[in-house]
Amino acid sequence: MEQEVYVDLYFLINACMNLLTLMITATLLHRKASRPRAWIAATIGGIWAVLALFSGMDDFLIILCDGAVIFLMSAIVFANPKTSFFALLKCTAVGVLTSMILGGVMTALYSLFNRIRLPLDNTQENSASILVFSIIAALAGVATVQGGRFLGLSKKSEYVTVNAVLFGKSVTLRAMVDTGNRLREPISGRSVIVADKTRILALLPPSLSKDLQSPCAEKWLSQKRYATHIRLVPTNTATGTGMLPAILPDKLTLTSGKETYAADYLIAPAPMENNSDFDAVIAIH
Repeated sequence: MEQEVYVDLYFLINACMNLLTLMITATLLHRKASRPRAWIAATIGGIWAVLALFSGMDDFLIILCDGAVIFLMSAIVFANPKTSFFALLKCTAVGVLTSMILGGVMTALYSLFNRIRLPLDNTQENSASILVFSIIAALAGVATVQGGRFLGLSKKSEYVTVNAVLFGKSVTLRAMVDTGNRLREPISGRSVIVADKTRILALLPPSLSKDLQSPCAEKWLSQKRYATHIRLVPTNTATGTGMLPAILPDKLTLTSGKETYAADYLIAPAPMENNSDFDAVIAIH
């Protein structure tokens, strides 16, 4: 049985669905997505959809190629010098899951709209049908985002700007608010901002920066002129317990929206997962 396919419309629909999938993935993972790069990736995905339609490949091979194309699209949109291969795999996995959920929701909505006899046929000739398709895609996108949040793919988060002065040098950090960060210095009760180790150590006096990379607490406190700026914070992680050196800033302010206010935090340099969206984690009480 022969079936007439409008290649231009098929390409356009797939490209738009790819774009929607990428935007939802970015929303669920709290990642920045450049719109020009997203359009380039979506276009590549649309071209692949057309090629796959006429390729004659078996279904298993097409599925493998689909995964490779989604990985390529994720790399185009989300890759940067700090992005690891595993981070891209995570984006790809969420992209695949998003695509599956999105397709399922759209199918269900089409079925529902057909029952109430909305104009879904002859999309290439009927502008009303194109409008209905757009409405269904938008509804499916909202449903997919909400479903992803319900499944725990996305946690509500916000960001604040941290401006700190350490040993006379200023640094600005984009910090993700995380209520799970419960690090506190036991004596003063100060909360601790966990910040990107590379950025913080680069601001410190060379000798102190070197000592802070040593696992021996004695070295951290060996230089009396710096000892008053260092606090030891007990940590308890999956790998065990330990003491994390944290720095008392000369000055620290937080900016949330249009409000800037002074705050009393310690800053602990620590290795952080490659992420282009933030370089610190903070708990705001």
